[in-house]
Amino acid sequence: MYYPYLRGKQFDLLALTALIQAKRWSPKVMPIIEPVRDSATLKKTIELFDQKSLPLYIVENPQVGTFKLFNEKKHLWSLSKDSTVKRARIVTEADLKPADLFLFNEHSPRSVQDIQHLMDLKAQMVIPDQGRFRILPAEERILLREAFQPRKHVADYGIKEDDFFTDNHLYYLEDGFAGYSDYTIEGSRYFDKGGPSRAIAIHITYFDAYLNLRVKHFVSDTNDSAKDQGLKFAEALNKLGRWYRRNQDQVLFTMGLQELLNYENEGKFPGLGTIKKWSLAHHLELLGSFLEQGDHWMKGMEQHGV
Repeated sequence: MYYPYLRGKQFDLLALTALIQAKRWSPKVMPIIEPVRDSATLKKTIELFDQKSLPLYIVENPQVGTFKLFNEKKHLWSLSKDSTVKRARIVTEADLKPADLFLFNEHSPRSVQDIQHLMDLKAQMVIPDQGRFRILPAEERILLREAFQPRKHVADYGIKEDDFFTDNHLYYLEDGFAGYSDYTIEGSRYFDKGGPSRAIAIHITYFDAYLNLRVKHFVSDTNDSAKDQGLKFAEALNKLGRWYRRNQDQVLFTMGLQELLNYENEGKFPGLGTIKKWSLAHHLELLGSFLEQGDHWMKGMEQHGV
């Protein structure tokens, strides 16, 4: 099982809903959402997972963003009695309340004695790939690793255009874990800034010949200033298009990839958020298809969604 960790930003949520509505979602992909804003999109996403009886975990004590700052929420969601939307909590020294899933990080208590009552709940535990967490006596452990390798500047992705992403999908069961988690194609560091970028990069995950997951970076060339975002996108998209056409027999043609390539024909710049939306949608459909079909991931999710 794959537990992608998302910070619940607008276009991340839109990627999830687009895949579900297009019936390209696998129930073996179980997102963990740490809400960062009180938004109508968050409410809609949670209720859609509930309506479709798809597993989803919502962090009740988010540590980043503005969602945590307000006790009174404007957009309140409602769930069915036996909802598949479950409670998750980040384990901190000051917060040891019950939940269905617990997430451990550098701020979590170091002593097993301090969290023994959480272990007794038989809940799922998302643990970082660190020694002191690996020895936690949890029945259902989910391994959390940083898969994406973020760069300081967007243009730096052009220096090394292809990175290893993960092989956890191949080995997590052998390693004694019930599932695995990562921060998808964004990385663990939270930031939420807008505005034009000096460079534009499109990040596309794919399987290599050994079914390792890798990520390809398609980066613009005219990166001296933030002017002409449309040109930068066209440069990056042209590289993506050439790569896909050379490798289309080995690359799953997901909805996200199709939507991105459509902009090549239209000559349109959809905005940075939409680029992230479809890149993430591609990643999630790719992993969902693999988990559903194993070596037959090339078939895609179209006939296997909800």
